[in-house]
Amino acid sequence: MKIKKISALVLSLMLVFAMSISAFAASKDDIISKLQSAGVATEYVNAAKQFLADNTVSDEDAAYVIAKIDAATATANGVKDIASLTADQKSAIMADIKDAAAKLGATVSFDASTNTITAVKDGKSYVAAPSAKVVKDTGFTTAATVGVVAVLAMGLVVCAFVSKKKVA
Repeated sequence: MKIKKISALVLSLMLVFAMSISAFAASKDDIISKLQSAGVATEYVNAAKQFLADNTVSDEDAAYVIAKIDAATATANGVKDIASLTADQKSAIMADIKDAAAKLGATVSFDASTNTITAVKDGKSYVAAPSAKVVKDTGFTTAATVGVVAVLAMGLVVCAFVSKKKVA
């Protein structure tokens, strides 16, 4: 009888340990992944990477920052371009950014004319400014392409005229 109770206890403990789920805390990488999945511009993500690389972030702080990213994403409601956001959305998102930065011991400012975000912690500045044009124009312009196509079309007409003249 005692063996049955002991074996039942051992079996139940084995089930408890086998079915337990490990809880992992939020990390710096989770913050970066959340920013990228939210559609944040690469320049801003790179500035965040640099800030996180230079500073220590507790698991609790990382979880708070991720919650603020989620709140800002919900506020943006699918809008990916800063210019397309309403003034209320911009204010709410900026408040989320400032709250998250304050949790990490930084202050944040935003220059609306250049869409530049500057974070300052311990005298060091982290500036994120979107580039005006990410992809450079290369190759032919539209006018040059149309010109080349027109020349090829005229060459085709000339070839057709010459071949018709030889047949006749």
